[in-house]
Amino acid sequence: MQLSEKVKEYLQAEGRANVLATADKAGRVNLAAFGSLQLGDDNTLLLMLGDNRSIANLKDNPYAACMITLHGKTGMAQEGCRLYLKVQDIVDGGAQWEKTKARIQARIGAGADMLRHLVRFEIVEARPILDFGQGV
Repeated sequence: MQLSEKVKEYLQAEGRANVLATADKAGRVNLAAFGSLQLGDDNTLLLMLGDNRSIANLKDNPYAACMITLHGKTGMAQEGCRLYLKVQDIVDGGAQWEKTKARIQARIGAGADMLRHLVRFEIVEARPILDFGQGV
């Protein structure tokens, strides 16, 4: 899918909140907030993870959803989008892994040391947070 300019703006906005929903093979859901989310190309989302429930779930079940929200507006004025995702691959090294981790490390310092896995997602669908058919 081709992302709209509005969705790209949300994904590149400073101070945004990113919440990833995953589920294991039994359907048990996990929600987690992440700051390492990055736009790859027009159809790819990159996320670095440590050894946690989210990565375990993604290895069992490649489908996930992510909600991107911008701070400052609430209720019916909430800005952001929902992205429906499918894992393309999970890598634990290599040039893109190094580049992505370096970008995160420049922003958060030693906090990036716990990141072990680069997940590349295909963006399957993008929807507004509050969907009244207006699209994003």
